[in-house]
Amino acid sequence: MTDKKFWDKKIETLPRRELEKYQLKLQNNELAFARRGSPYYKKVLPKTKLKSIEEIAALPFVTKQIIREHQQAEKPFGDMVAVPEREIVYISASSGSTGVPTSSPFTAQDFEDFIDCQARLFWRSGMRNTDRYIHALNFSLFIGGPCVLGAQKLGALSIHAGSIPSERLLNFVKQFQPGWTWTTPSFAWYLGETAKKAGIDPAKDLSIRNIICSGEPGGAIKETRENC
Repeated sequence: MTDKKFWDKKIETLPRRELEKYQLKLQNNELAFARRGSPYYKKVLPKTKLKSIEEIAALPFVTKQIIREHQQAEKPFGDMVAVPEREIVYISASSGSTGVPTSSPFTAQDFEDFIDCQARLFWRSGMRNTDRYIHALNFSLFIGGPCVLGAQKLGALSIHAGSIPSERLLNFVKQFQPGWTWTTPSFAWYLGETAKKAGIDPAKDLSIRNIICSGEPGGAIKETRENC
């Protein structure tokens, strides 16, 4: 498994023309599914099929505020969900820092597809089944589950740490010697500062060499990358 180049060779090696044809087919299937099951999307989506990928740009744009308003008008999920509640198996939610939290409901298939997407992300980033991964993002309502399960799917040893105090996380890192982690840029920076205060040199004494950042901006900033 460690010597293969692609996570899904059939999809990832399609010629551009064939890939766009496949993407267009999937997009039209999704639009039809949304129109069929969601009162909201039945009103706002066009009834005709898209003829090209470029036409996606003309579809109505959905903001977080729109989602929040519709979920509050018809609790708990609003009229944007395209499946009955009996098919929903998982819910994540935003922090609510800018208002009422917005929820993201998942079906079992959604969840499996998400896990596979995360596995592909890890694989393309260089993670293999010989690696160790420590998940350092919040599990509380935030979509943390599929991330760590994606690492498990490709065979990496996965440690479900979540958002624990930095001192405890450092203890896990020293004990299990993971080479990978996923966290926010600010927490990665803070973890390094905490290590230095404890007399630990992050570059020499810690095993982490690959940090995936999300949850907030900053991962692409030069100073942040250098200090993480």
